[in-house]
Amino acid sequence: MKINLKGNNTELSAIVFDLGNVLLAYEPARFMFELGIPPQKIPRLIEIVDGRPEYSEYDRGVLTKDDIIRLAVRDEPSMRSEIIHYMKHRAECFTAIIPNVELLCRAKEAGLKTYLLSDCSEGDYAYFRDHFIFLHDLDGEIISGACKITKPYPGIFEELLKTYPEIDPSHTLFVDDREKNTAAGSKMGFITLNLPAGGTIEDYLEFNEEK
Repeated sequence: MKINLKGNNTELSAIVFDLGNVLLAYEPARFMFELGIPPQKIPRLIEIVDGRPEYSEYDRGVLTKDDIIRLAVRDEPSMRSEIIHYMKHRAECFTAIIPNVELLCRAKEAGLKTYLLSDCSEGDYAYFRDHFIFLHDLDGEIISGACKITKPYPGIFEELLKTYPEIDPSHTLFVDDREKNTAAGSKMGFITLNLPAGGTIEDYLEFNEEK
């Protein structure tokens, strides 16, 4: 089976997936509510934890989980217990996006290579690998927490291509939910798909049976 992005007739040989909001759904407000955090505190908790600019340094492996807790508590001392409780369980709020995981499996069955390029701490990714078996079926992975580079910096794409030299960007689809990241991927020669919130990757692809 040949697979290509709609509007682009180039046959794909590989797909590089982002993780959050592409293969795993991230729903912090719902999860905080399930943790028992009072609803009136949830917007502020999201702001001082996930919304803080330093969080990217946690994904990059420069700051630790304790560092994020310390910074958040500094901003909102009255929410210390909620901050610690959420950060302890945060990785658990991710759930598989079933249609996109199924697409990953379908692509592999069609002979495509599959890779992951994600801004994620090493600790969180270890949790994900323990809980989402499909991650073990990937042909490779580059995690920002391990290489100390985050998207959209070119260095993380260069790390991907250096580690997996079999990847041909001109025949590889890079799927990410952030436009700045897909723009960076385009500059590196990848075919790109900026997946909208709740998007299903398969809707953007064409499948052609080989004759």
